[in-house]
Amino acid sequence: MRNLKAISLLLLPLFGCFAQIENPDITLTHNLCGGSTNCMPGALPLGLVQISGQNTFTLNFGDQPLLQPSSSVGPATLNTSLIVGGAGVQLQNSASGDFNSVTKLSLLVAPTSTTDCSANGSNCTLVADYDQPRDGVADQTIVLRGYGVDLIKYISTTSHSLQLQLQAAGQGPGSAWNADVSMDMALKARANFP
Repeated sequence: MRNLKAISLLLLPLFGCFAQIENPDITLTHNLCGGSTNCMPGALPLGLVQISGQNTFTLNFGDQPLLQPSSSVGPATLNTSLIVGGAGVQLQNSASGDFNSVTKLSLLVAPTSTTDCSANGSNCTLVADYDQPRDGVADQTIVLRGYGVDLIKYISTTSHSLQLQLQAAGQGPGSAWNADVSMDMALKARANFP
C-alpha cells in the first residue's frame, strides 16, 4: 500500500492540465526600403548593410501576450518560443541586377538600432547566414541557413519590436536596389494551469 502511494505521488505531475498551440509555418516579410523605391545604392562593396542611413531595421510585433518568454494570463502561465528555421532575401526588381557577387550574408539580432554587429563586444546574435562556397551562387534570391534562434528572448517587452541587421561580403547588385527579407519561424505556446 505504501508503494502504491509513492507511485501515485510520482505520477501526479503527469496529469497536470495544459493547453498548447503550435504553428511550424510562420513567415514574416519586411521590405528593406519600406515600399517600391530602390533605396540601396548599386555596385558597391558590401559590409554593414545600412538601410536609409540606419544600421538596423525594425520588426514590430505588436502588443501580444503570446510574444513574451513567460507571462501570466489569468490563472495560467504562458511559455512561448518563436524559433527561426531559415531566412531569405529576395531582390524586388530584377532590373537592379542580381546577388551573384554576394559571397556572405548574415542576419543578426542587434541590441540597439545604432549597433554595428561587426564590432567586438556588440552582443549581436546570428540568426541565419549565407555562405557562397557552402550554399552556391545566388541570383535573385539569397537563401540563409537558420540556427534555431528563439526570437522571443530578443523582442522588446516595452516596444514589442526587434532590431535586425544585415552584414555582407562581396558586391551588391549593379544598380540601386530593394529587397524583401523574410524569416521562416515556428511558434509554440503552452499554457500551464495550476
